[in-house]
Amino acid sequence: MERNRVIELITNFKNISVAVIGDYFLDKYLVIDTSLNEPSIETKLTAYQVTNKRLYPGASGTVCNNLTSLGVGSVYAVGFIGTDGNGYELKKQLDKIGVKRNYLFESNKMVTPTYIKPMMLKDGKETESNRQDIKNFKKTDKEVEKQIIDCLDEVFKNNDAIIILDQMVENNCGVITTKVRERIIKLSTIYKDKIIFADSRARIHLFKDISIKCNNFEACKVFNNNLKGNPEYRETLTSGQKLYEKNKKPAFITMGKEGIITFGDMGILKTPSVDVPRPYDICGAGDSVTASIVSTLAAGGNQAEAAFIGNVVAAITIRKIGITGTATLDEVLKTYDDYFYNVKYKEELI
Repeated sequence: MERNRVIELITNFKNISVAVIGDYFLDKYLVIDTSLNEPSIETKLTAYQVTNKRLYPGASGTVCNNLTSLGVGSVYAVGFIGTDGNGYELKKQLDKIGVKRNYLFESNKMVTPTYIKPMMLKDGKETESNRQDIKNFKKTDKEVEKQIIDCLDEVFKNNDAIIILDQMVENNCGVITTKVRERIIKLSTIYKDKIIFADSRARIHLFKDISIKCNNFEACKVFNNNLKGNPEYRETLTSGQKLYEKNKKPAFITMGKEGIITFGDMGILKTPSVDVPRPYDICGAGDSVTASIVSTLAAGGNQAEAAFIGNVVAAITIRKIGITGTATLDEVLKTYDDYFYNVKYKEELI
């Protein structure tokens, strides 16, 4: 992909408006200085001492964070949070990056999903320990579900692109409930001129008439429930083609360091990535790919160009250790110049 074309596309990001419908988490990194460990008098267990914390919008918030970092003109959050301390902190983080919260509803019947990530500090180096998750394990409150459904027509009408992020594995316990998904699918047939793009960990096969993105394991799992470990490349091709034929909209299948396979009007294309310097932290990499693909498509790019820029952005975010990484436009161009200037896609056949 030519450098001038990259500049042309990313320069247009400032002219687009994107809404992100999905599960909003708070990413809470707790820095624990192991040199200060002390025994608990009551339990005799080690009491860890938190000396610092880092807070970021997570899940759909990570997508928003990447969109704003890439210079997208307007970004709207669509979903719910709880009326709790984590919700308060999440609102502050969204406000800090300029995300509009017109459609982010608050409910005292739900909790704000939170990923707590203990970072063990020893000899000046942080190592991530077991994550602690706070999620809703009960069905989404009907009142907040109705608020989300009622705002969707306005959201679709007023934005150039719509991202749907179904983060929750537990069915009907998050923002993208069955009823919300059905309304989104209906609106996608009305607003055919919009970029509508879904990413789901567990239910990507339930979206219709919508562009989709998932990783190779998630794609193959749809058609092979007994799948264990990384699927074979040919199985990924076959599964991706089936998903594309089902939706009749472009499908993007990510394969980590192997790049992205796209299925669409241009055929089946593989856009490779490059082996950028280690160390890596893949936290949020998929969300950064989603943000960059949708921004590129909304700016006038095709499926191959969107996948290419998605790979560039992921190469930036995975090298940001211990944070929920994002990429700036300056970083996109520098990473292109350093690693991606001669990367070309190739056609694939099943």
